[in-house]
Amino acid sequence: MKPYLKSIAAVLGLGTALAVAPVSAQQNITIRFPVEYAANFSAGLGDQDFVKRIEELSNGRIKARFVAGGAMYKGNDLVQALLRGDVEMTTIVPAYWTSVAPKVQLFDLPYAFPDYETFDRVAANKAFVSKVYADVEAKGAKVLGLMVNLYILPGTRAKQLLEPKDFAGLKLRGVGKVNSTTMKVLGANAVSINITEMPAALQQGLVDGMQTLMDAYVEYKFYDQIKYVTDARYQLIYYPWTVNAKWWNGLAPADQKLIQQAVDDALAINRQRVLKLHAEAEATLKSKGVSVVRLTPAQEKTWQDATAPVWPQFEGEIGKDLIDEFRKVRAP
Repeated sequence: MKPYLKSIAAVLGLGTALAVAPVSAQQNITIRFPVEYAANFSAGLGDQDFVKRIEELSNGRIKARFVAGGAMYKGNDLVQALLRGDVEMTTIVPAYWTSVAPKVQLFDLPYAFPDYETFDRVAANKAFVSKVYADVEAKGAKVLGLMVNLYILPGTRAKQLLEPKDFAGLKLRGVGKVNSTTMKVLGANAVSINITEMPAALQQGLVDGMQTLMDAYVEYKFYDQIKYVTDARYQLIYYPWTVNAKWWNGLAPADQKLIQQAVDDALAINRQRVLKLHAEAEATLKSKGVSVVRLTPAQEKTWQDATAPVWPQFEGEIGKDLIDEFRKVRAP
């Protein structure tokens, strides 16, 4: 049985040993847990699973104050707040960690995770994940797991993107340094712009299209302007589940186990949910008149070959040895 299925069995049974075993009880604990994305996105739903689960496992003694939508902190400010200890926990897209830990760009390389099963294999290798996030942990954070989300999908107003040559000359929203480099290799111009500014940018012609998650196309109603979406698998979005290391180390071991179990359970539930959300969002887009095309394996191989030059470009920042080890870790 796969690790995430075992966790789901534990969740459905609501009877892990941790839930009934005596703990070395501390005082009541409140975990400040802000994120910058919407609560009803895939990752936000996973966060809420944790909030519910930790209260169940601790019989209400440990609570999480979950604040979504960037209402408390967002972006680099959220990273710094976690490292300072102004918050105890967050799940934030790894692009924000790259300024303090360039190695985390490894998982953003094009086709690093061509399918969810590859992600599962890598995420389950905690020793390797810790190596990739070593600089993050050295700065004062601890990674409790990796929460998978959906793939970034390119969408445009004017045409379907089926071959690498279709990107030539397009201005598309870039998502982080590696992704922007990937767009450049394909011939597009990556524009750094916040997703909330995209409707105006599209209306004004500042961009020809964008890259975002299937459910984000629906949530932000981009179907009013984006008419072509390509279901390609060149970058899988995920969130490192991080806590402030000083706070974590100050917890009783029993409380650490409870929190880790709640995170593991939330990750397992979310892993199953993402496929359902993807399908539902695709159906909604099609109902709104958007053409959604899934690349064939042969087309995907063409994209993979075209973006392969991005990998050696980041050897200096990530490390060739780490990249080579990653190739082995992700292999079936």
